[in-house]
Amino acid sequence: MWGGGGNTNNYTQQIRDDEAARQERVRTGTKRIEDMFGDQFDDAFYDKQAQSYLDFANPQLDDQFKNAAKQLTYSLDRRGALDSTSRSSLEADLGKRKALLSTEIKDKANQFKTDAMAGVEGARSDLINTLNATGDVDATVNSANARAKVLSQPVAYSPIAQAFSDFTTALGQQAAAEKAFAYGAGPRPAVSTGLFGSRPGAVVNT
Repeated sequence: MWGGGGNTNNYTQQIRDDEAARQERVRTGTKRIEDMFGDQFDDAFYDKQAQSYLDFANPQLDDQFKNAAKQLTYSLDRRGALDSTSRSSLEADLGKRKALLSTEIKDKANQFKTDAMAGVEGARSDLINTLNATGDVDATVNSANARAKVLSQPVAYSPIAQAFSDFTTALGQQAAAEKAFAYGAGPRPAVSTGLFGSRPGAVVNT
């Protein structure tokens, strides 16, 4: 009986020792994961995720805006309306569209930053949970290295949509409608930019 009690005490102590060793491995592994992720994924990394998208999207928006402005100028020039009041109105509309789209790009850039932060935090949490469950430091740290490499890869962006296609399409449709009216081939447009003047022989109210 005495021998049996001694074996039980030894077994209990072994369990305690094993658990203490496991907890120490978990602490060691957790620190290695935290250090690894902390070194790679800092504020500069997250800011770069937003800036990278801005650097990708803004030049496209600028190019599309310049092309739309050229089309507007060309359309006005063909009709001798470069000095018309409609030019200021149309250019203001074009500028407002660009400002709105620029804000949308900034919002999307911030979303890339937020997504990166969520991805890193999710990976860190998963790795620490795995470490707590297995106590296998080497395997978990190897997994952490692999996850960190994936998280560090640049995001593949899609080109932005044609931001001013509706503006240039509407400009062409408006010009066609006003031209048809000016030459007696169509009804009066609901809105007139004055690009073609009045229909010949039309009565102008003063």
